[in-house]
Amino acid sequence: MADVAAEAVVSKPLLYHYFSTKSDLYAATVHAATAELRAATRHDPTLTPEAAMAAALDAHIDWIDQHSVAYQAVLQSGTNPDPRAREVIDHSRNETITQLGDVIGLAEINPSQRIALRGWVGFLEAASVEWLTVRAISKPDFAEILATSLTSLAHALRRESYRVLHASTST
Repeated sequence: MADVAAEAVVSKPLLYHYFSTKSDLYAATVHAATAELRAATRHDPTLTPEAAMAAALDAHIDWIDQHSVAYQAVLQSGTNPDPRAREVIDHSRNETITQLGDVIGLAEINPSQRIALRGWVGFLEAASVEWLTVRAISKPDFAEILATSLTSLAHALRRESYRVLHASTST
């Protein structure tokens, strides 16, 4: 906390006034970062689904590129022992799933679609950490990988088989 206070150019008692523990500070930091990323990638309903998807992916890549150390630290912590930070991350993932459903054009996300979208969010996170770590391809090439995978998933989620799967599991 002393290092954080020094970096923020505030007194340690002031920092403790707002964040009584390191865990409080960490959870607030994760919350602020996830809110900023969600705001940057917010769905623009005035765009076509393809353009909205591309804009959101470009914004995601730009944001993680600018905040790479923090992004990797949060995601590579894996099974973060801080339950509040995990809750913030899970909430952010759920909002991302809802946003993806909107972009894809799903009026309502059924359980099988939710599972598939959650899997894609996991892919997005893992691929993003890999890209940030190795930088083996350009931003446009990385964006193309993400867009192609999401477009393929979107086509699959709109197919009748996902609606049939949902109907057969709900009875």
